[in-house]
Amino acid sequence: MIFKFLTGLLLAMGQFVAMAQTVEPAPQTLDVGAERERIAQERAVSESVYTASEGVCYSRFAVSDCLSDARKVRRVTMDELRRQELVLNDMERKIKAMQALKRIESNVAAQQEQLEKVAKPVTQP
Repeated sequence: MIFKFLTGLLLAMGQFVAMAQTVEPAPQTLDVGAERERIAQERAVSESVYTASEGVCYSRFAVSDCLSDARKVRRVTMDELRRQELVLNDMERKIKAMQALKRIESNVAAQQEQLEKVAKPVTQP
């Protein structure tokens, strides 16, 4: 009974996480550190739920099936957290690439202005 409760709790947590990730935040409002912390916390919760369900399994008669179910729930949760982490990494890479492009464009514009100043002949009346 406790295992069913823990499994239900873990599945509900996974669905909540999936619903929370359906809307991606804009890159400007994204706090990468906070997102990484949230993922780490959810990973720690998942591990503690797995450890608790593993303890419950060892007290049951059908240990193998119970452990298999607990591992399956853990794997689904960890896969979802990994997917979120990959999305976060991808967004972070895109933000850094955009910043690098802007920096390059500003350097090119500055060089163009410098060349135009040098190329203009100085006219004296």
